[in-house]
Amino acid sequence: MSFRSADRALDNYQFTFESFLDDSVRIEPDSGTHDVYDTESLSDSIAKFQEQFGRTYHSYRAGSYHFPNDATENERIEEQYEIIKMVMDGRLHLSPFSRAHPPRKVLDIATGTGTWAIEMGDKYPEAEIIGTDLSPIQPAFVPPNVRFFIEDSDYPAEFDFIHTRVTAGCWSDMKGQIIQRAFDHLQPGGWLECQEVPALIACDDGTMADDYGWLRWARDFVAVSELADRQSAVGPLIKEWMLEVGFVDVHETVFKIPLNGWPKEVRLKHVGMMWQRNLLEGVSGFSLGMFNRFLGKSVEEIEFSLVDVRKSLFDRNVHAYHRLFVVCGRKPEAS
Repeated sequence: MSFRSADRALDNYQFTFESFLDDSVRIEPDSGTHDVYDTESLSDSIAKFQEQFGRTYHSYRAGSYHFPNDATENERIEEQYEIIKMVMDGRLHLSPFSRAHPPRKVLDIATGTGTWAIEMGDKYPEAEIIGTDLSPIQPAFVPPNVRFFIEDSDYPAEFDFIHTRVTAGCWSDMKGQIIQRAFDHLQPGGWLECQEVPALIACDDGTMADDYGWLRWARDFVAVSELADRQSAVGPLIKEWMLEVGFVDVHETVFKIPLNGWPKEVRLKHVGMMWQRNLLEGVSGFSLGMFNRFLGKSVEEIEFSLVDVRKSLFDRNVHAYHRLFVVCGRKPEAS
């Protein structure tokens, strides 16, 4: 099932921030005096969410993003953020910015609950931080240098840092829609950093059988993502795409996130237990929209199929993990 707006079909809509990064469109001046981007003046149509499967989904360009935006999902996203921050040793980014060398203008694409943007605003108070998303789920009170826009907007400004995090299933062509356009709208010397977790899992010691529940689910998710024209396994490709687009000084760092508490090392065990809980809380939301709309499965069929998937996450004899790809690249000074 696909949602349709009253005036255009959304079946083939690509969830992108193309117009945000596209300077080819003429920008008309506003004759009014109010700020149309004030988050307190969001239209009722944006703030009123779609309801389906007992969950809520964004209404702005409805149906282009297939995962929920309700309180349950937002709490999971917040926990996911903290886990990734732990995996990265508390760092918000690996690009070479610091308090001594701060970014000046930052774009956080698909900001979600906005936590990364807010923490960047606190860390770099002299920088301007912009977060964009399709859902108005960000807090009302944020640092004065942080702004959230709930739309794909046209801005003439250039950035010196653009960021994405865990956007699997968002893009039909991440190279063209995000990496190329980021390159075009970064200042010379600016950085793009993508922090992405592919859907597929890995195992180093042969303890994961081919019929392992979460592996089967991940393969199904990748297959249905292709039907939905969404990429869900982009992590290993980002470095190559950045180089092809023209970025230099491209660095790829890969972290392992255990699926549960199977590691011996205490810190990794704790991370794995948190990740297990996060996956258990999220798998229904990951599955409902995609499997119903593109495979025609009922809610009951989907939830029944997830019983064994959830059960598999408790098997500590399977030493499986997700990979977090953190890839950053610099736009050449001569560009």
